[in-house]
Amino acid sequence: MLSEPTIQRRGELHYLAIAETIQMQQIPDVLPPLIPVVKQYMEDRGIKAAGPDFFLYKSMARSGEMDCEAGFPVNETVEGDGYVHAGVFPAGNYASIIYTGDFKDMMQAHVALENYIKEQGLVEKSATEGGRTEWGGRTEFYLVDPELEPNPEKWQTEIVFLLED
Repeated sequence: MLSEPTIQRRGELHYLAIAETIQMQQIPDVLPPLIPVVKQYMEDRGIKAAGPDFFLYKSMARSGEMDCEAGFPVNETVEGDGYVHAGVFPAGNYASIIYTGDFKDMMQAHVALENYIKEQGLVEKSATEGGRTEWGGRTEFYLVDPELEPNPEKWQTEIVFLLED
C-alpha cells in the first residue's frame, strides 16, 4: 500500500552510517546486518538516534553495482571511526512516499515516487557520468522495525528523494 506522495522542505540532517558497494540483489543480505553495528557504535558513545534507521542509495552503475550506506540520523555533528562514518543529508526539497508492506515489493514505491516527480514537473537531484548515476539523496527510512513487528504487512518505509532546487 502506498500513501499519497508529498513534497516537503527539510533541514540539514546529520547521520552515522557504514558504506558498502554491492549489487542490487545483495541489499537484503548485506545492508540490514550493518544497522546493529552502527547502533552499537552509537550506544558505546552515548549518541542518540534522531530518527529511524535508513538505507541511503548514493549511486548506481549500469552494471548494477551500487554505493549504499546504512545508518541512523543524529541530532549533532559527530565523529566516525573510519568504518562507521559521519555524513549529512543536505537541506532541500524532498519528495516522499510511505510504503506499507513487505520489503520485497518496495520497488513499486520507488517507481511511483519517480513517476510522481515527473508528473509534477520536478527533477530528482542526480548526475550521470561514465555510466554511473549519483543521486543527491535517495533514502529509505524504516518507520516500523521488523524486529518489533513480525508481520511484514505492517512494515512501513518512508522513501525520500532529494529534488533539484
